[in-house]
Amino acid sequence: MNSSAVGNLSLSTIIERKLSFLLNNDISPWEGGNSDLGERDALQSMLDDSKVLSESDFESKYNSEVMKHHKKMEEKEYSEEDGDDYYEAVNNTIVRILALINPINLYYPDED
Repeated sequence: MNSSAVGNLSLSTIIERKLSFLLNNDISPWEGGNSDLGERDALQSMLDDSKVLSESDFESKYNSEVMKHHKKMEEKEYSEEDGDDYYEAVNNTIVRILALINPINLYYPDED
């Protein structure tokens, strides 16, 4: 545990901790299934982007990703063979991280 003020935590640090816990914990060990892979891939992508994108660019990119996955799920473009559990895990992970930045990100933006 770090003794620094909690206000000094960066989004990158939070994502790194979530990723490390996913891959290395004894409570719910890594199984490597579609949902684990989806969460891992989303966290890794968001970690990389959290280090280079501005807040608005980060939110815009990942809100677009959520909308893309939402539309594909509504149109049933995913199937068991496509790993719909994978994409659901990606989507859910993105939403959880976006909600840390701003709770409004829990809601789908108006579609134009």
